[in-house]
Amino acid sequence: MPGEITIHQLFQTPTITGVISRIKTPLGLMQQFYNLQVGGSASENHSGRNIGWDIFDSTRTMAQVRAPGVGPGTTAQKPVGHVSAQVMRLHEKITILQEYVCRTRPPGSQFGTLDSSGMEYVRRQLTYGTRRFRNAREFMVSRMFRGAFGVKVTGENWDLVESDSANAMFTVDFQVPAANKTFLELGSGANIITSPWDDPATQVMSQLYAINRAYERLHGWPLKHIWVNSTALSWLMLNLEFQAVGGAAYRVFDSLTRRELTSEEGRPDTGFEVEFRAVPIFRFHVYDGVLTSESPTTVDGTAEADVSRIIADNKAIFTPDPSSEWCSLVNGSEYVAENVMDQGREVFGFHNWTTRVIDPAGWELKMLDNCLPTLRIPKCVAYGTIGGF
Repeated sequence: MPGEITIHQLFQTPTITGVISRIKTPLGLMQQFYNLQVGGSASENHSGRNIGWDIFDSTRTMAQVRAPGVGPGTTAQKPVGHVSAQVMRLHEKITILQEYVCRTRPPGSQFGTLDSSGMEYVRRQLTYGTRRFRNAREFMVSRMFRGAFGVKVTGENWDLVESDSANAMFTVDFQVPAANKTFLELGSGANIITSPWDDPATQVMSQLYAINRAYERLHGWPLKHIWVNSTALSWLMLNLEFQAVGGAAYRVFDSLTRRELTSEEGRPDTGFEVEFRAVPIFRFHVYDGVLTSESPTTVDGTAEADVSRIIADNKAIFTPDPSSEWCSLVNGSEYVAENVMDQGREVFGFHNWTTRVIDPAGWELKMLDNCLPTLRIPKCVAYGTIGGF
C-alpha cells in the first residue's frame, strides 16, 4: 500500500528527529470527571461478573392522623426492588515477534542506537493497547449518559457501537426513562424543551430551571452540569434571554476557562468550562472529543472509520454533581495465570501482562478489563435534543 515501508527500512533511516502522533490521545474526560476511571473514587470491586443492588427508596408520604383513643393506623410495608447486571469483558492481545524488533533502534532514536531486545518498541505497543481500553471505558460512560450502547457480534469478537446501529446484535440499556430523553418531558406532563437553542429567542434559562424543578420531584438531586459541544456553545453566546438577564452592558458569560488538562503528549484540551451570568448555578462543559470504533492499520493517511463525537450535535447531557450514590463503575473479576507455572490469581477491573511465546519467539501483550458503568438512579440523567428541530 502507498506510504508503507518495512520495519527495517523504517529503523534504518539515517536522520531521526523524534516520534510524533498525528492525533491527540483522547483524554477520557467524562470518566475522569465522574470518577469512573481505573482507580477512581466512584469505582468498586466485586468478585465475578454478575452484579446487582437492592432498591429501598426513601418516602415523601406522611403519617396518618388518628383520633384520641383510637389505635394505630396500618400502612403497607415499603417495597424492596432489585437490579441485576453483568459487567462487560474486554480482552485483547498484541503479538510481537522477537525477530521483528530485536537489533533495531528504539523509535525516535538516531541511527546507530541499538535496542538489542526491542523492549522500547514493546513498551510503546503496550501503551497503545492500554489506551484502547481507556477509550472503551470512555465510550461506555458517555453512552451511559445517552441511555444505552450497542454490541456488534462477529464470531468471537464483540465491538462497541451506537445503540441505534443496524449492526448491533444486542443493546446494553441503562434504563434511562423515555421521558428523560429527546424533549425532556421528565414526568411533568409536557415537554420542557419546546423550542431549539439554535434560535436566539428561545428561553433557555427558563428551560434549565424547569429541568431543575423536575429533578426535585423525580429524585431530589439538583441539576448542576450540562455537557454540550462547541456548536451549542455558540448558540448560547447569542441567546437573547442570557443577554437580557445577564445585563446588556456585560459579556454574556461570567467565566469561560480552558480546561487545565493535557493529553499524554502534553497537548491541551480543546474544550472549555463556562458559567453564564444569567444562570450561574449551572456549569456548562464544552467537549468536542471523538472516538472511533475501528483503529487504522496503516500510516499512509487512510481515514479512521466511524468517527463519532462524545457529545453529539444538537444534543445535551444534564446531570447532578458527581456522586457514587447515583453513578458508579463496577469492576468485575476473573482468574488469570500469567505463565504456565503461575497458580493463577483473581484480578479486578483492568489488568495487563506479558506472555512469552515460542516457535517463533516473541511476546503476547495481553490486556483484560471486566467493568461496567452503572446508573444507580437512572432518572438523574437527561439526554435532550436542543437543536435541529
